[in-house]
Amino acid sequence: MTIVGENIDAYCLKCKLILSHVILFKVDGVAHRVKCKTCGAEHKYRGTMPPIKKTAAVRKPGAVRAKKPVAEKVTVNTAPLLWNLKIHNMGPSKAMRNYSIKETYKVNDVINHPVFGIGFVEETFWDKSISVLFNDSVKLMGMNIN
Repeated sequence: MTIVGENIDAYCLKCKLILSHVILFKVDGVAHRVKCKTCGAEHKYRGTMPPIKKTAAVRKPGAVRAKKPVAEKVTVNTAPLLWNLKIHNMGPSKAMRNYSIKETYKVNDVINHPVFGIGFVEETFWDKSISVLFNDSVKLMGMNIN
């Protein structure tokens, strides 16, 4: 029969060896918690056998592995908010041009597209394309193409 404070051999989780431990307390006459005399780690008494490691399941060739569900990335479309802000701040004297792929535009120009409606030129890329803010999204448009 073992007594609290007595030495007992046990598997140390930290050292990964069977070493001498001190019994810290017992439950129903059985050692419950021990302290390793080598590293000082306190842990549940597990006897002298190291814990059994779980082995990876062997996959059969050609078996289809279930995919983990991927969380959908949520993107917020800020174009309508920005468009409303620009349309309300646009003065009555601001010139609006009908869009043509043959014309050249610069930043802050206001265009009227036959399909997308009123748009604001946000950026110019080289001399062949522009980024235009419409009421539903930002679109890449061609310009200066003959």
